[in-house]
Amino acid sequence: MNEHIGQILIVLQELTNEHRQLIEYGKAKTEAIRNNHIDGIAYISGKEKKMLERIVELEKNRTFLVGKYMLSQKLTGAQRSFKMEKLIQAVFHVEEKTQLSKLWKELNGVITELQDINEFNQQLVRMTLEYLHFTQDLLLGPEDEDVTYHKAVQGLVQNRSGKFNMKT
Repeated sequence: MNEHIGQILIVLQELTNEHRQLIEYGKAKTEAIRNNHIDGIAYISGKEKKMLERIVELEKNRTFLVGKYMLSQKLTGAQRSFKMEKLIQAVFHVEEKTQLSKLWKELNGVITELQDINEFNQQLVRMTLEYLHFTQDLLLGPEDEDVTYHKAVQGLVQNRSGKFNMKT
């Protein structure tokens, strides 16, 4: 097996493992959002940030290794690319091509799952914030538009137009 391909396979497996860990963090974040556990969300976000830094480094390494392989195979000019699809097309050995393709598909599947979890968490946060704004409007009444005293002095009383005010 080509040494560059072997290194690329190792990096792809590490990327897949890191993304799987991010999925676990995403699931834990979902529970923290549901339970309104702000400290838990902050803790998980810190862990995710460290993991993303590691993923960026792995991705740089992957790109570098793909470039090295392409150069070692004397694939230059328009054929030289640092994308995995191009690498898989350029590899001639069936075993290497199969392993690369398998790991690349696996990584893409894990990334898709992670994206779904992140979108769900974003929707949960959005819904929670809308609920909080709605509750605030119900409990406190609409916000005053003007914070100066001139309207109160003139005897004009106006209700603030809240986010969920149907009259606006």
